[in-house]
Amino acid sequence: MLMHFAIAITNACNAIKWVTRFSCDIFGFYVAFIYLQKGIQVLSLQWRTGDAAAYLSISISLLVLMFGYACSWLGNSNLFRHPVRVFLKDYGTPLSIVCFTGYQYLGKMKHIDLEKLPVSQAFSPTMERGWLVHFWDISVGQVFLAIPFALLLTIL
Repeated sequence: MLMHFAIAITNACNAIKWVTRFSCDIFGFYVAFIYLQKGIQVLSLQWRTGDAAAYLSISISLLVLMFGYACSWLGNSNLFRHPVRVFLKDYGTPLSIVCFTGYQYLGKMKHIDLEKLPVSQAFSPTMERGWLVHFWDISVGQVFLAIPFALLLTIL
């Protein structure tokens, strides 16, 4: 928070012209890689239920990938009018996820049991702690340890 105040007071946002998109691209790659790893982990769990569930999960994941890629490709092409291309490029991936989430309930596929993501019954923190951080319980050493990470997040 203090770093953001310092940026606002000194008008350091003007320095963004010297920053490349490399840090944003690396952060985007990191997030995408985590989702990819988690997706492969969930796909490998489908073999517990049976071959049909595993093959259905793989086909759904490939269809989402192909549909999302096709929407991105169509968004960069000259096939449709500009508003349609912008819509496909911006909302193609979320639409593919929504469409293929319901895909498993069509025809004979609705009788195949797929493993679901584990969710808790209550909306609460995963660790035994409260929602708010008690700043008065944090030591000075922990604050100085957090400064380099806070600086990286501020730059991002």
